[in-house]
Amino acid sequence: MKKQILLYFLLLLFCGVAISSFAQKKRYIPDKEGYTKPMPTKRISYDGDCMNIDGKDVFIYSAAFHYFRVPKPLWRDRFAKIKAAGFNTVETYIPWNIHELNMPKSLQDQSQFNFTDLKDFLKMASDEFGLYVIVRPGPFICAEWAGGGYPRWLAKYKPAKYPDEFWLRGDDSIYLQWSKHWFNAVDKVLVPYQITSRPIGSKGVIMEQIENEYDAQEAKNKVAALKTFYETVKNDGIDIPVFTCLTRECRGSKDNELKNVFDAENLYVGLREAPGCAQRIADLKIQQPNAPAFVTELQGGWFSTTNGRLSEDNYSDYRHYQAITLMSILGGATGLNTYMFVGGTNFAGWGARGQTTTYDYNAPIHENGSLSKKYEVAKNIGSFIRHYEAKLIHAKGGPCKIINGAKSLYGGVRVASDGTKFVFLHNTDPEHDISGNIILTSGTPSSAGDSIYNIDQNGQKVLVKMGALNSDAYLFKPIQLSYQLSGLGSKVLVIPSNKSATDGKWWFGDKIEQPINNVDSVCIRFSTVQKRNEDFKVKWKTNTKSLPEMGVNDCRYVLYRFVISLGTNEIKKFTRLLFNTYSRDIIDVQINGKILPRLSPTEQYAAEATRNYSMSFTPIKDNDFDNAFDVTGFLKKGKNEIIVLYENIGHEHGYVPMEELCGIKLAGFSDNSSEIQKKLNWQVSTDVSGVENKWMNQRGNNKGWAKIQLDTIMNISRKGNGIQPKSPHNALMTWYRAEFKIPTPIGNQKALWRLLMNASGNGYIYLNGHNLGRHWEIGPQREYYLPECWLNIGNGKKNFIAIGLCQTVNGGEIKAMEVTTY
Repeated sequence: MKKQILLYFLLLLFCGVAISSFAQKKRYIPDKEGYTKPMPTKRISYDGDCMNIDGKDVFIYSAAFHYFRVPKPLWRDRFAKIKAAGFNTVETYIPWNIHELNMPKSLQDQSQFNFTDLKDFLKMASDEFGLYVIVRPGPFICAEWAGGGYPRWLAKYKPAKYPDEFWLRGDDSIYLQWSKHWFNAVDKVLVPYQITSRPIGSKGVIMEQIENEYDAQEAKNKVAALKTFYETVKNDGIDIPVFTCLTRECRGSKDNELKNVFDAENLYVGLREAPGCAQRIADLKIQQPNAPAFVTELQGGWFSTTNGRLSEDNYSDYRHYQAITLMSILGGATGLNTYMFVGGTNFAGWGARGQTTTYDYNAPIHENGSLSKKYEVAKNIGSFIRHYEAKLIHAKGGPCKIINGAKSLYGGVRVASDGTKFVFLHNTDPEHDISGNIILTSGTPSSAGDSIYNIDQNGQKVLVKMGALNSDAYLFKPIQLSYQLSGLGSKVLVIPSNKSATDGKWWFGDKIEQPINNVDSVCIRFSTVQKRNEDFKVKWKTNTKSLPEMGVNDCRYVLYRFVISLGTNEIKKFTRLLFNTYSRDIIDVQINGKILPRLSPTEQYAAEATRNYSMSFTPIKDNDFDNAFDVTGFLKKGKNEIIVLYENIGHEHGYVPMEELCGIKLAGFSDNSSEIQKKLNWQVSTDVSGVENKWMNQRGNNKGWAKIQLDTIMNISRKGNGIQPKSPHNALMTWYRAEFKIPTPIGNQKALWRLLMNASGNGYIYLNGHNLGRHWEIGPQREYYLPECWLNIGNGKKNFIAIGLCQTVNGGEIKAMEVTTY
C-alpha cells in the first residue's frame, strides 16, 4: 500500500512538473538565447482617444512605403529616412497578385504563394528599424496597381450569372472563398509578426485592414462580405486591431462582429480645402466614439497618368501637406498615415491600366530616394508630436469661431487635460499673406456650413455627407493673440497652462528649405545605338486558352501566329480581319510580312493605349470585335502567315475590366465588321523573341543588329505629352540596345541617375536585365529612374540598356537618349 501511495505521489509530482513546464512554455517565447522573454497577454488596445501599446498611449505617426515599388537593396535607405523624420510606424499594401502570380490548382492549393519579400520587409521594419507596421492586404487594394491587387487568373472563376454585374468585392460565395484563400495564406505570414505574438517592447504589425474604400464600390450585401473577412482573419489568429477605410458599414457599426472593426478616413482635398480635414475628423469621432480617429491616407501627393500630368505638377505642395496634417490633428486625429511617403516605380508594367511607370507621387521621399520640402515638413511635425504626444492624444476641442480674422483664416483650439492649449491657424489663400490681432472663442466657425469634398481616384470632387459640426461642446476662455501667416501657411501656438498667448511657443513658423544633394552634374549622351526588328524566332505552341490559363498573369507582350490557305473566292470575299479579346487590349498585325491598316480602335487610341473610362462599366461581349483590320489587297492565294503582337496595356484597377481575363478569345475573316465568317486557329508564344532569346541582357553578339545614329544636339525634355518623334510604321516591334559606363564617384558624392529619351512606340526598358517598366510614347513621362543598386558604377564597368518598342502609327524610333544625373 505504501508503495502504491508513493507511486501515486510520484505520478502527481511528475504531472505537476509537466503541467508547470507546459505552462511555462506557453508564457515564454524563445529569443536568441533561449526561453527568456515573457509572452505578452494583451499588448495593444484602443479607445476613443488613441492606441495603447504595452501600457502606453501612442500617437501613430505612419509613413506609406510600398516594398513592391522599391528594389530590395534600397529598402534600408528608405527606412532610415522614414525613421529620421520621426515616424514610429510604416504602412504598406500587400498585393495578392504578386504573391500568388500563377493560378493554383484549387482553393486548398497554396503552392503558388511566395512571401519572401513581404517577410523580409516586415523583419527589416520591425526588428532592424524599430517601426510598428500597418498592413493592408486587400483583397482589393486599389493603389493604382494592376487589377487593384487581384490576380488576373481570378477572373477564370467568375460565375456565369454575373454577365453584366460586378462580381469582385460582393457577397458571392465563390468570391468569398477565394478571398479566404488569400487571407488564410497572408495571415500565416502576418501572425508571427503581429506584436501580440512578439516579446513585450518589440515592434511588429499593429493593424490589419480588411477592405479598402468600400464606399466607392457598388456591391451587394457588403455587410456579409465584411463579416466574412473579419471572421476569417480572426480565425487565422489575427488578434490586433482590424480596420477599414471609407467604409460606412463599419463606421460606428452596432453589429456584434463589425463593431470590432473601426473605420478610418482617407483625406484627399483641394488646395484651399484643408479645413475640411478638421471637420471630417471631428465628425468621425462623433460617428465612432469608441475608436481613435485615424487617417489611413493623408494626401502626400498624387499619382501620374499617361497623357495626363506628372505627380510634380499636382497642386499638393509642401504647404498643402502641412496644412492637412495640422488640420487633421485639430480635428482630433491621433493616427496619421501619409500616402505616399515613399515614392516608387511600377516596375515591369505592374501599374494599373493608364498609369505611368513612375509612381513618384510627389512624395516626401521621391522615387529616386531624394528628399523634398515635404520631408522637412514631416520631420517638423514628427518633432511636434514627440514633444507633445501625451498631451495631444487626450486633448479636447476642435474648430472654433475666430473674431476679427481675415476671410481666409481658419482655426481652432484643443485643450490638454493639464490645461495646455494648442491653437491651430491656417490661411486658405495660397496667394496672399495675412496677419492681424484675433480672438478665438468657443463656437462654430463661420465656414462650417460649407460643402466638404473628397477627391476620388479620377480626380473628381465627391461630396462628403456629414453631421453638423457642434463646436459649442468645446468650451474654453477666449484667447487673444497676434498672428502672421504666409500664403497657405499653417501654424500652431502652444500655450502653457494658466498662461497667456504671449507666453506661448509658435511651431511651424520657419521657412522650409529644399534639401540639397551636392553632386557634380554628369551627362552620358548616346550618339549611336544598335537596332533590330523582332524576328519571331520563338517556340510556338498550339493553345487557344486565355493568357492566365497559360501562366501569363503579368503585362508582357505576347505573339500569336495563324497559318491559313485561302482560295481565290475567299481572297475576293474577305475584307476584314476581326478579333475579340478578353479585355480590350491592343493588337497589331502583319500578313505575309506587311503591316495591316487598322480599322478599330483608331490609330490614335492604339498609340495612346490608356484607360478607357467609357468602357469601364461595359463587359466585352463575344460579338464585340475590339480590334479590326483591313485585309483588302494583303491576302494571297494559298498559304498566308499572320503574325499578331498582343499588347497587354494593363490590368485595370476597378470596375468591369478588373474582372476580365486577357488574350485573344476569337479571331477570323469576314466581309463585314459585325460577324466572323471564317474562324482562325492559332499558335502562341508567351514571350516575344527579344525576351525569349535574351536580347534585353545580351552583350557582344552583334549579328542581326545595325548601328544607327541618334540626335546629339536636341534638348531632351524630361516630360511632355505628344512630343514623340514620328517615323514610318514598318514593323510590329523594334529593339534597341546600347552600353555605357558610370564614372567613379568623387569623394563621398552619391549621384542618382536617370535615363532621358525621346522616342515613339510603346514598350519596355531594361537596365542590365532588370525590367524598369513601360515607355508610353504619348507621355508625359520621358525620364526614367535608374536604381543605383542595378547599376555597375566606376572602374570601367559597363552597363547595358535595351528597349523593346511596339511600333505605333508614329513608328518605333529613338531620336535622342542620354543617361544623366538628377
